[in-house]
Amino acid sequence: MQTKRLLFLIFAGIFLIALLFIPKVKNIFYDVLYPFLYTFSVVSEEISEISMFLKDKNELIEENQNLKKNIELLKAEIVSLKYLELENAKLKELLNFSNILDGYTFITSKIVGYSPDNWSNIVLINGGKKNGIKKGDLVISNGKLFGIVSSVGYLTSKVLLISDKNFKITARTKKTRETVFFQGYNQKKGVLFLVSPEQDIRIGDTVETASSDGSYPDGIPIGKISSIEYEEGEFFKKVFVSIDIKPFSTEYVIIVQRKEK
Repeated sequence: MQTKRLLFLIFAGIFLIALLFIPKVKNIFYDVLYPFLYTFSVVSEEISEISMFLKDKNELIEENQNLKKNIELLKAEIVSLKYLELENAKLKELLNFSNILDGYTFITSKIVGYSPDNWSNIVLINGGKKNGIKKGDLVISNGKLFGIVSSVGYLTSKVLLISDKNFKITARTKKTRETVFFQGYNQKKGVLFLVSPEQDIRIGDTVETASSDGSYPDGIPIGKISSIEYEEGEFFKKVFVSIDIKPFSTEYVIIVQRKEK
């Protein structure tokens, strides 16, 4: 056994000496090893390229995810800015009506809900005693009479719309300035009552507020006369007024504080 090991070492030594000092043997050895060395080199390059590809792919995925997050944040900011722009436009539209309100105190309020006991004719606003709102204050939307404050809490109030049959107010026709009395009828129209046959009231005439004591502003539009019914011998004309209020699409209103008399 030891003899075999010794012989193996001797032959191995001779082979190494021949490999180092005999060029032909060295060349033959390199030729034999070349396919293995070449394959190893190619495999190493492929592994390196795959590693770089995976690294770049992960970086691209991470970068893509970050870009998506930034895009969503920008979208949210755009939506927020659009909302503010719309909100400012609505407020400006309300304030453009302020020339009729000269001499009266008014505040802007927001509709926050609808009354469960009369959802179609009563809305809730986010203003109350804390804001100086009182029962009887007029409510305006889009340059027209919208309703009247019917009850007041500390932070919220109820507004009775002009479409409700319990809504009544002294009014006039814009053209002749003749005094009339407006009462709610339904979502599309109101009615003028106690209109004498002699009054010159015609279809298309604008009906607006007319305060007998100056407690609320004159000239706030209510609607337009849509039909007139009268038969000979009757004491009064039956006059209907078309109204255009949209409680479910209205967001902001103006509260005109009634002057104490």
